[in-house]
Amino acid sequence: MADDTFIISRLYKGDEDAFRYIFDNEYGLMCSFANRMLHDRAMAESIADDVIFNLWKSHERLNITSSLRSYLLGAVRNRCINELKSRIKRLSATNASLNIREEMEMLDVIFTDGSQPLGTLLEQELEEQISQCISLLSKECRQVFEKSRFEGLSYKEIASELNISTNTVKYHIKQALSFLHSNLDGYLKWIVIAMLIR
Repeated sequence: MADDTFIISRLYKGDEDAFRYIFDNEYGLMCSFANRMLHDRAMAESIADDVIFNLWKSHERLNITSSLRSYLLGAVRNRCINELKSRIKRLSATNASLNIREEMEMLDVIFTDGSQPLGTLLEQELEEQISQCISLLSKECRQVFEKSRFEGLSYKEIASELNISTNTVKYHIKQALSFLHSNLDGYLKWIVIAMLIR
């Protein structure tokens, strides 16, 4: 069984050997293709399974006009796109439910999560927007924010280095986050998406 026309003709008739051939020869590629789109191996396998199952369930109504592989990968691609749209919709709904305090806490996490540097969390455009916002902070506020979020210094260390009180450091951090929140409002849902779908 190596000829598409023959395999497709056997699929129409519900030939189990034809389905076994597809599973043996195309399933791995389908999973790999889906995983490249979704970065989620379990979901990729689930989608490949669904495509194979649907092929079996509706074999009498199949309309394959391209090569068998193109048909299968096209079906996988369509399901992956639907899954990505669903993810964005869910994340947008999550973002819509966030109140201002939660959004500010989320921004704070972005700048303090050492396990995921800013560059891996955000796309280039978002990084540029944040950098631009930071540059608009007052000199002292910017110094405090950068030392805390980018240099990893504690409030006490910043206070000692800049010869200011710890409360002043806390004040500047709060002001910086508030300013970022106000100026990045339109980008917050994309920040959430960037954080969660990578």
